[in-house]
Amino acid sequence: MADAALREKVEETIRDNEVLLFMKGSPEAPQCGFSKRLAGVLEELEVSYGAIDVLPMLEPLREVTGEISDWRTFPQLYVNGELVGGCDIVEDMHASGELAKLIGVEQPEAAAKPQADERPAAQSAPLQVKT
Repeated sequence: MADAALREKVEETIRDNEVLLFMKGSPEAPQCGFSKRLAGVLEELEVSYGAIDVLPMLEPLREVTGEISDWRTFPQLYVNGELVGGCDIVEDMHASGELAKLIGVEQPEAAAKPQADERPAAQSAPLQVKT
C-alpha cells in the first residue's frame, strides 16, 4: 500500500494541473529518451503543463500511480485529471490529432521532431511532490 500522504499529494497535484507530466528529469533536462519525446510533444503543441521529476522518489511514486491509475512506468501524462498514457500512446494520439483535441489546442500543421541534441524549452516550472 502506497504512503497515504504521498498519494493525497499526488492526487491533489493531478487535480490542480490541467496537463501534468510525470517524467524522469525535467523538461529542460530529461533523463530518459521517452521523457524527452513526451515533453517534446507537449512543447510542439505549445501547451502549458506541470512536470514532476519522478527520479528523487521513483519507487514511492510507482506505488502511488499504480494505485491511482494502474500504471507504474514513466513517463505518464495526465489531462484533466485522467491518465492519457505513456510515450507511445501520447505520440500516437499526437500524430492523429486526438491529443490536441483532448487538451483543447490546435494541432500543428507540421510536426517537427526535436533534434537529438535539442532539448525542449519548458513551458512550466517543474513541480515538486513532497510529503
